[in-house]
Amino acid sequence: MNRKTLIAGAIFAGLVLVTIGLLRSPEKGTRPAGERPRPIPKLKADAFDTLEVTKGGATTVIKKQGDDYQIVKPIDYAADKDGAKSAFEAIAKLEFHDVVSDQKSRHNEFELGDGSLRVAVKKGDKLLADLHVGKTANDETLVRIEGKNDVWASTGFFKYQFDKDTLGWRDKHIARFQDNEAEKIEVVHKTRGRIVVSRPPPTDGGATPEWRVVESGTKVEPFDKMAPPDLVTAFCTLLANEFVDNAKPEETGLDSPENTITVTLRNGKQYRILVGKKKGEDDGYVKMADKPQVFIIKKYTFDRLNKRPIDFRDKTICNLTAAEVTDVAVAREKDPFIITRPPGKTGDDAWKVIKPAGMAPDISKANAIAGSFVDWKAQGYAEDNSPKTTGLAKPTMTIDVKSNVKGHGCTLKVGGETTDKSNHYVMVNNQPDILVVANWGIDRVAAKLDELKKK
Repeated sequence: MNRKTLIAGAIFAGLVLVTIGLLRSPEKGTRPAGERPRPIPKLKADAFDTLEVTKGGATTVIKKQGDDYQIVKPIDYAADKDGAKSAFEAIAKLEFHDVVSDQKSRHNEFELGDGSLRVAVKKGDKLLADLHVGKTANDETLVRIEGKNDVWASTGFFKYQFDKDTLGWRDKHIARFQDNEAEKIEVVHKTRGRIVVSRPPPTDGGATPEWRVVESGTKVEPFDKMAPPDLVTAFCTLLANEFVDNAKPEETGLDSPENTITVTLRNGKQYRILVGKKKGEDDGYVKMADKPQVFIIKKYTFDRLNKRPIDFRDKTICNLTAAEVTDVAVAREKDPFIITRPPGKTGDDAWKVIKPAGMAPDISKANAIAGSFVDWKAQGYAEDNSPKTTGLAKPTMTIDVKSNVKGHGCTLKVGGETTDKSNHYVMVNNQPDILVVANWGIDRVAAKLDELKKK
């Protein structure tokens, strides 16, 4: 046997031994079941009842109490149940894999330095685990035990489940009930009167009866059947945007509420909320009547909740089908127009432009304008009907719509914009109560001449 043959045999034997070794060894990052090391013992769900979460140097202590969770420090307040439950379950699911690094110099790189997010797990006062929680990537979260340098890759939980300050842990629900449980609504406005609406229990077939007016000091006919369910939905899903812990009642307006809204459920339970002042243009103060906590809610929610009796009145601006519209006249300083068509005419040459003379219309645009008046609804009623506030002392536009049905037709006088610039004040058929109408609704009717002109 020559030398080359001996060398080849030796190399082959070496490769066989390496292959056997690799086959018998676990892949990197895994070990046989039961042999994987852990820096802390596995904690079952019933082995702990307290989490102390430190973020940015401030600690929030959350305790599990039966099926609920309570913040006990730095305040005593209900914790967000879903968020707290997720965090507690994550601790019980925590599994450790490999040590990524044992170098202290890399802790900040992994978001695991001394000031990093920290979670202490306790049973009563007994400390069971003290973890720094770092980056999450590829479904693994990096973890370091307080006082140790080893950085572990772990699964079963994520940084976002714990990365919250005290505000983030607080329960933001102001009231919680199912909207189909509501039986009666009472609205008592500071200056605009009182209204009570109710609905009978569901029938045997399960159908939910419609809401009806029981009592009202304000004319609400025709009744807006969608106003009560919209108010109930806003109430039962009400969430705080901010918590106000030290504001004086005179600052929030809750010493003399703008509005008091009471919802009574079928089981007799009542939820009563007080509506205070607005905080700037975008927020407002509210609180439950039987609890001291004051909340700030966003404008959209505030406006949905803060209903006056008049807001239960139907808000239809105009209700003409496209087929019955014969004339639309928009009078304004720039781009006034009048379009018309003979009754019953719907062909491509049906619409004519009377003003400006000689202009051929885009028939599809003219048809779209005619179709804009079907069940056209306002956002609500103005709080102040005075011409100075609404800008209707000198309207910016008048929209006159004629119908082939006797007695139908609408005349709209458009005033100034609301403070948020998203609506206009509109007088309909010279009625004294002024509507608040979305700009987009006006824009689709009051088209520009370039849009109306045949291309």
